[in-house]
Amino acid sequence: MPDVKILITGGLGYIGGRIADFLQRKHPELTIILGTSRKISEIPLWAKPFQIVRLNVCDKTTIDKAISSNLYAIIHLASLNEHESFSNIQFAWEVNALGTQSLLSIAKQKQVQKFIYFSTFHVYEDCQKMITEKSPTKAHHPYATTHRAAEDMVRFYHHSQDFDTLTLRLSNGFGYPMDLGVSRWTLAFNDLCRQAVTSGKMILKSSGKQHRDFICLHDIASAVDHFLYKNVKNWGDGLFNLGGDCSLSIVEVANKVDSIFKKKYCSSIPIEIQGKDDKTTHNPVKFNIDKLKNTGFRLTGNMDQEIERTLSLCESLTK
Repeated sequence: MPDVKILITGGLGYIGGRIADFLQRKHPELTIILGTSRKISEIPLWAKPFQIVRLNVCDKTTIDKAISSNLYAIIHLASLNEHESFSNIQFAWEVNALGTQSLLSIAKQKQVQKFIYFSTFHVYEDCQKMITEKSPTKAHHPYATTHRAAEDMVRFYHHSQDFDTLTLRLSNGFGYPMDLGVSRWTLAFNDLCRQAVTSGKMILKSSGKQHRDFICLHDIASAVDHFLYKNVKNWGDGLFNLGGDCSLSIVEVANKVDSIFKKKYCSSIPIEIQGKDDKTTHNPVKFNIDKLKNTGFRLTGNMDQEIERTLSLCESLTK
């Protein structure tokens, strides 16, 4: 696909940066535009080769300017995270839900061909059972409810406006960010890597027994590439779970970080569990991605490499 242009909203963010880097490396002929609400003066070094546009999904003027008439696809990631959504519910609705609607509306008007929306597995009601795309949704958190509302708008454009849209319900992404300015150091892998490098120990404030499904950022980016280049015409109903077939407890994550740290620095990191064990049984998360695999997608990410590169990046935090 020569002369293809793709816009990534939240393009300088945790996931957006890795998707941009992956696509640029695999398809150097591709024109990637990174939409951001950051000040242009704050653009990190890795993003210099890309086109950068000012984009605020709450401001239709900036959306209109960012979406050119010959844009092939939009990868929509811009949203408030779970902590921001909880602390400012009204703003979460404006950004996560209404912002998505505005983006869809202008994208359709300008005849953008494809729209990929990143939602969250938190929209599901019960994480104790096998979770498929047919599992009931019952969001309880502003982060989840606003993403679920946005999903409905994406689905409307898919079914009623003849717009080729895709919703990916993402589990817990992990891996190195493109730069230290990406503020996602509260995520489990990132937080533990940061603690290990900067303090020489890892502190778990919970019992550490709770399980989560994890997927590395390499595989998230690979999924986008899969639907844009390999499985272009078979998006079906436009809804897929995107997980890593990898359920780990937080203690297991800490032990994994410790094992990579030991290989890299020839020393072990003590793990301190501060949370009380209430004897609750925590079962592995069964986040089913068979529907995605049936399109030909395969997980190829390397957890050890993601951890090692995250540890290396954290070294800059000690300088």
